[in-house]
Amino acid sequence: MIVKLAIKDILHDWLLSVCLILAVAAIIAPLLILFGLKSGTIQTLRGRLVEDPKNREIRPISSRSFHEDWFDKMQADYPEISFVIPMTRQISTSVTGVSSAGTAASLSLMATAEGDPLLLENGVEIPHQKGCVLTSSAASHLGIKVGEDFKLRTGRIINGKTENGTLSLRVTGILNERASGLKAAFVRLEILSAVEDYKDGRAVPLYGWPGELPIAYPVYNGAVVFTPQPLGKLDGLMLVNNTGFTNIKEIGAESAIEILGYRPLPEWKCYLVSVKKNAATEESVKAVRNKLRGTGAVVVPWVKQLNVTISYPTDQTKNLKLFAISDKVPLLSGLTVNPLFLPDHGEKKRNARIMVPGISTPASGQMVFSTRTGARHLSLPISLIPGQQSPGVAFAPASLAGMINLLRYRNITYDTSSDNLMLTRRGYAGFRLYARTIDDVDKVQTVLERQGITVHTQKERIGEVRRLDRYMSLIFWLIATVGVIGGISALTASLYASVERKKRELNILRLLGLLKREIVLFPVSQGLLLSGAGLLLASLVFQLVALVINHLFRSHLRTTESLCTLSVTHSVILVAGICLCAVLSAVLAALQAIRLDPAEALRDE
Repeated sequence: MIVKLAIKDILHDWLLSVCLILAVAAIIAPLLILFGLKSGTIQTLRGRLVEDPKNREIRPISSRSFHEDWFDKMQADYPEISFVIPMTRQISTSVTGVSSAGTAASLSLMATAEGDPLLLENGVEIPHQKGCVLTSSAASHLGIKVGEDFKLRTGRIINGKTENGTLSLRVTGILNERASGLKAAFVRLEILSAVEDYKDGRAVPLYGWPGELPIAYPVYNGAVVFTPQPLGKLDGLMLVNNTGFTNIKEIGAESAIEILGYRPLPEWKCYLVSVKKNAATEESVKAVRNKLRGTGAVVVPWVKQLNVTISYPTDQTKNLKLFAISDKVPLLSGLTVNPLFLPDHGEKKRNARIMVPGISTPASGQMVFSTRTGARHLSLPISLIPGQQSPGVAFAPASLAGMINLLRYRNITYDTSSDNLMLTRRGYAGFRLYARTIDDVDKVQTVLERQGITVHTQKERIGEVRRLDRYMSLIFWLIATVGVIGGISALTASLYASVERKKRELNILRLLGLLKREIVLFPVSQGLLLSGAGLLLASLVFQLVALVINHLFRSHLRTTESLCTLSVTHSVILVAGICLCAVLSAVLAALQAIRLDPAEALRDE
């Protein structure tokens, strides 16, 4: 009933009501337009920052060596990083692309992999091993399209002679100019590594590029010296002087079993020469042999026990402890060693042989040897040789065991084409890194700078948008505060005056039995109705003005962008705020209504 009375009263004083609605709309409409400009502008600028992955890219300024473990750790420890991939030296990324028509262009190689935001967020799929993604500039200079093949050519100068290596690649995608203006080709990291290896003079068997092979070399943790007579103190010092070894100690038979995997004959005295930190090379072992020349001593390279796994063709696996063994073992221990296993003349990995106890004949089929040291892992095919030793142990020729031992210090891998253990790179000169959001750029930059890595980011541009958002918000709230105060004042004065004019009528309603709380609903209902009508009118004005502004600046905006807009969330908050202000204004007027004395209506009568 109260709401109906409020509506009829508004309609009765329609001229005054229209003036009040126009006043409310005049206050709200500019605020809507200002907030729409603020919201639309910041949303557009922020959207461009967020949608363009280049703004989330973090690039190192100076070159340094980054180990492979560093990339895994960064990706695992910092969720703010969405993508990171190694990069080779910049000088090694320069290649030449040659189209089928003979057109040539200089290109810069970029490493990519699954999850690369620069490609995926620009609508391009990640290339496969024999594919690449070209920038629009590179594709234009080469005159090729998606699905066509071209030659990638890299060169080097060896002994004054120019050599070239070529690789055929298929274009799987082309990046637009917004993504990159460089003449670049995005390829798998393996291709970048191959190009760098080739330019450094190394061979790349995978692509048929000739050169030197980085074959792994054996390293040892020490050597065991067997002597027929005890060594004097001076002789012991001589073995660690200028040999690369730093310690020497005498070991008993039980200690020898733990170190060597077998028990030496009792007539031999055993001494272990070792190093503290770094491993020793074959040169150190040769130096010890030279110093003991003519004494009848035997020097056997020593490798710390390696935990290995051997996988059989039947899917059976066996965990063993691997020891190094040499061709002097029969002399030192009296053991019989299969002649297929020995002698070991320092040969490389080719036809790797592992002697495993508990089998009397070689197992048929392909067996795989694997071991892990920290994050490093190595697998290679092997030939098993029968052996009669204690269970749970296996033996490898000293040179092979030494090369496997190298895994403790750097990455090595088995190369199927050359059938050798090969050295892999120690690290990379740079990286491509993208933060998950523009808000994470500053966090990631701080993490990298704490590690001493100087980087370049779009931090300034991101900061400008944030400052613009902050300043516009401050201006908006200052103007909004003045407008809200003015609106509340106007609405309160109008409703207060309305209550004053209708004292007689409101008192009669009190005499008819209406309670104070019901009388309060009268100005509150009128406030909500008038402010709601004003908000509706202001919204129509805002829509018209926003349409004009977006049309005028359409040439500077993308299809999905608007310079003046309000989101649904902002609209809901705005309606709630207007209603709250209307209720607040009405409550101030209602305080006068509830103070009315019903007796005044009788006196008026």
